[in-house]
Amino acid sequence: MAGPSNAKGSTYIQVDVHYDGMFSPIPHLIYYLNQKTSITDVDFGGLNFKEFIHVLEDVTKGKCPVVYYCLGHKSMRDGLTPLKNDDDYRRFLDVAHGNEGKINVYIDHYNDSVLDWIEEEKEEKNVDSESSDEDKDSVMSDALSVDHEPDEEVIPLTKSDDPFLNYISVVPRDEFVDEDDDSDNGTKEAPIYPFHDSTQKWDTMQPILGMRFCNPQELKQLVSNYAVANGFNL
Repeated sequence: MAGPSNAKGSTYIQVDVHYDGMFSPIPHLIYYLNQKTSITDVDFGGLNFKEFIHVLEDVTKGKCPVVYYCLGHKSMRDGLTPLKNDDDYRRFLDVAHGNEGKINVYIDHYNDSVLDWIEEEKEEKNVDSESSDEDKDSVMSDALSVDHEPDEEVIPLTKSDDPFLNYISVVPRDEFVDEDDDSDNGTKEAPIYPFHDSTQKWDTMQPILGMRFCNPQELKQLVSNYAVANGFNL
């Protein structure tokens, strides 16, 4: 089991070594076409950085010019760290202990620009994040900046002595809407009705379904003029 042994100062951890592969920044930083071996029987606490590299070269049967480590639950962009000296090696052991004694090591055989790729990937992530925030702000702004349509002008009704004329001269618009018709799910625009023009020539007046009048006398005038102009007997 990985972890400190009973000997003072000794450190037994599980080091999963990935080698004979290569790094690629596309589509994101990865290490592929590699082999893997695990080291669990070495007292890493008793080694320095150079001795650690010798262990890696002995296990991988090759040179280890550039070495990185990363925790298994982190992406390479956020967790890949270079191992270059004794200070890095001590931090490497501390990180492994904080991860239940398990850690990944990657061998860069081609001395790729891995750290530059990491910075580029982080910058791309920040740009994408800013663009996403701007899109959200734009949607919120559009939602809040809804133009308010002015209320329809209300024309006061002059009452007549005739109750029937009072009723039909200005019928509430709601009464022209079929309340049982919900086929448009409330998206259908309300109908627009014409207003009677009392200044037009008398023999050209004609009633139109839904026409609005300012007062009952206008309605009476239109009906009378239309009947006379078209030969109806009143």
